[in-house]
Amino acid sequence: MARISIAFVFACVLTTVAIAEDSKQGVSIDVTLPITSRVVSVVGETLRTVAESGSTDLESTVRTTVVLRFRSEENDGSATQFEDALKLARSMASPAFRNLRIVSYIDSPIRGHAALPILGSDVLVVGTSASIADTAINEPDGTADATVLASYLAIAERRGLFPAPVVTAMVRPGEELVLATTLDGKRKFAIGDEAIELRRGGGWQEDLWASADQPLVLSAARLRSSRIASFSADSEDELLQTLDLAGLAPIADPLIGTEALTGMLEVSGAISTDRVHRWELNLAKATDAGEVNTVLVIVDSSGGELSASVTLAGTLSSTQPPLRRAIGFVQNESRGDASVIALSCKPLYMHPDARLGGPGGQSIDPSVRSPLDEAIEQIASDVGRPAALLRGILDPSLKVYRYKNIKTGQVRYSTEDDLVRVADDPEVERQLWQRGELIELEKGLTATQAQELGLIEGQASSIDDLTKALALPSAPQPIVDRGLIHFVEWVGGLKGVAVLLLMVGLVAMSMEAGAPGISIPGFVAMICFAMYFWIQFLNGTAQWLEVLAFALGLLCIGIELFIVPGVGVFGIGGLCLLVLGVVLTSQTFVIPRNTYQFEQLTRNLWLVVGGFGSIIVGLTLLRILMPKRTLLKHLALETPDGEMIERAERLSDYEYLVDRVGEATTPLRPSGKVRFGNEIVSVISDGTPIGPGDSVRVIAVMGNRIVVEPVE
Repeated sequence: MARISIAFVFACVLTTVAIAEDSKQGVSIDVTLPITSRVVSVVGETLRTVAESGSTDLESTVRTTVVLRFRSEENDGSATQFEDALKLARSMASPAFRNLRIVSYIDSPIRGHAALPILGSDVLVVGTSASIADTAINEPDGTADATVLASYLAIAERRGLFPAPVVTAMVRPGEELVLATTLDGKRKFAIGDEAIELRRGGGWQEDLWASADQPLVLSAARLRSSRIASFSADSEDELLQTLDLAGLAPIADPLIGTEALTGMLEVSGAISTDRVHRWELNLAKATDAGEVNTVLVIVDSSGGELSASVTLAGTLSSTQPPLRRAIGFVQNESRGDASVIALSCKPLYMHPDARLGGPGGQSIDPSVRSPLDEAIEQIASDVGRPAALLRGILDPSLKVYRYKNIKTGQVRYSTEDDLVRVADDPEVERQLWQRGELIELEKGLTATQAQELGLIEGQASSIDDLTKALALPSAPQPIVDRGLIHFVEWVGGLKGVAVLLLMVGLVAMSMEAGAPGISIPGFVAMICFAMYFWIQFLNGTAQWLEVLAFALGLLCIGIELFIVPGVGVFGIGGLCLLVLGVVLTSQTFVIPRNTYQFEQLTRNLWLVVGGFGSIIVGLTLLRILMPKRTLLKHLALETPDGEMIERAERLSDYEYLVDRVGEATTPLRPSGKVRFGNEIVSVISDGTPIGPGDSVRVIAVMGNRIVVEPVE
C-alpha cells in the first residue's frame, strides 16, 4: 500500500470568533482523512481553545457544540494508523472537554481506523452517502487483536454511542452480528454465541447485519435505523436544523491566531536551486530562533526549476515544529512549477485576478516530472489536495477528469490510469466510477476556477486584507538574511526599475564616451549596471553568461568607436551581444517553447527597442539642455567657435601684422621679404614695384599670404 499522509484543515480560518455561551451558536472543524499525528496535535489544540473559550462550570447545562466534519474527497481514511486514531479518540473523550458537545458528521464512506474517533463523539450525524466499513483493513489478516478490540470497546463505552456488539463486529469481520426485535418492539444487538441463544429462545425477529462471509457495513440507513446516528443531513441548512443551531461559526485556528509568530516569505521571480536554498535557510533560521512559527508565503512567480520548486513545496507541506503552518497567497501569478509551491500551502488564497498554473518561464518535460511524481503525490497528500490536479497543472498533456462514484456519490479528480492504479480488479473499479467532464488545466486556473475545484480556500484582494481576515496579531515581517538584499529585491520587484537602471546606465556611458575624463557619468553607469545585474541575479533570471555577453557587447562597441572606427563588424556584433545580454537577463529560457515564453520574449524585445529609443531621445535632450544648466554645464563640452577652429587649423597666424609698417629687405617683384621689427616674413606687393629699403604697410592677410603696399 502506498504511503499516504494527511493534512488537517479548518473549514474557515478567515475570522477569529470568541465562543459565546449561547447554545445556539456552534463551531466546526474539518478533518481531512486519513488521520496522522499532526491531526491529533492540531485538533487537540483546537478543542482546547474552544473549551477554554466556553463555560468552565461543570454544573452548567450550556455546552458549546463542536462539529467535526470528516472529509474524504480523495481517500476514505483507510490509511489511518491505529495509534493515531486512538490518540485522537482519547483526546476527544478528555474530561477537560466536558463543556463541549462533540458532533461527528460524515457524508461519505469511512474505512479503516478513521472510524475510531467517531466512536468517541457525543452525537453522530450522517449524510445519505455515508458509511463505515472495513475498520480492521490495516490489521494482520484483516482482523484486530484483543488489544485493538479492547481499545475500541473502551472508547465506545465512554460515550455509549455505539453498542458493544456492533463495535466488536466492526473490528472482527468474521463475527456474526444480528439486530433482533421482539414482538413488543424492543431491539437488541447480538453477536456470536449470544445471537445463537436468541435464535433458540425464539420470539425475536432477526435482521442479519454481518456474517462470516459478509463483513459489517454500517450504511447511513443502518446507522439511522439503529439510532446510532441521531440525525441525517445532506446540507448545511439541514445540519443546523437537526442540531438546533442558529449557525456554525468559524473558529480561530490555534496555529494562526493571537499566539502566532508570523513571518512573510516572498517567493517571486524565477525559481532556482540557489534561491530555494536561501529561502529555506532564512526560514530555518527564523523558526529555530523562535521568531516565527507561522509563515505567510507570497507567491508571484512564473516558475523556473521544477526540482527546486518541489524541494521548497515539500518543506512547506510537511511543516515540522517549530514551524506550525504555511499559509499561501498568490498575489499575481503562480505559473509552471511555481504552482506546486503555492499548492503546498494550506490554507491557500488567491487575488481575484491572479492565475494558478499555465505555461511558465520553463517548459516542464514529462521526463523531468516523472521522477518527481512520488514527491508531488506526497505533497498533495500532505495538504489534502487531489494529486492528479497537481500533476495536471504541471503537465497539461495529462487528461484529468471528474469522476463520481455511482454507489456513494463520491467525487474524485483523476486520470484514467490513476483511477485503477491500486485496485485489485481494475475493471470492477473502473465500473464503479462515472467519468465526468475533462478539467481544463492547460491555460491555468483563475481564482474562481481554483476555488470550485477545491484547490484554494478563498480569495483576498491584498496582503493587508488577508492579514486582517486571518486575524494575525501583526503584519508579517519579511524573512530575509539581510535587509539590504530585501531592499534590492523590493526595488527590483517594482515594475520598470530594472529597465530604468539599464537606460540610465547606457545614457551615462554614452556621455562618458563622448567626453572622456569627466568620470561622473562613468561612475553613474557603473553603479546602474551593477544594480541592474544584481537585481536580475536575485530574481534568478541572470547568470554569468548574460553578464559576459553584455560586457563583450560594450567592449566591442568601444573598439568600434575608438580603435577601429568604420569597420562595422565590432559595432554590429557588439550591439547584438548587448541586446542578447539584456534579453536573457529578463527571462529564464533561451529558446521559447510555449505561448507564455513567446509573449515574454516579445515583451523583452520591445523593452530593448524602447530602451534604445529612449537613449537616443535622452542624449538629444541632454545635448540641448546641459549647456544651459549651471549645475550640469561642466559635464558637457562647450561648442567650439567656427572662426577659432579655422584659425587653429592654419600653419601660421599673421593677423597681427595688419596695418603694420615694415622695411623691404629684398626687391618686391611682386614677392619678396619684409622686416617687421626683429621678424622677417615673406610678402607680396599689391603690384607696385618696391625696392630694398622702402617702407611698406600690410593691407591684407589671407592665411599665409601677406599683401603689402608702399608707404609714400
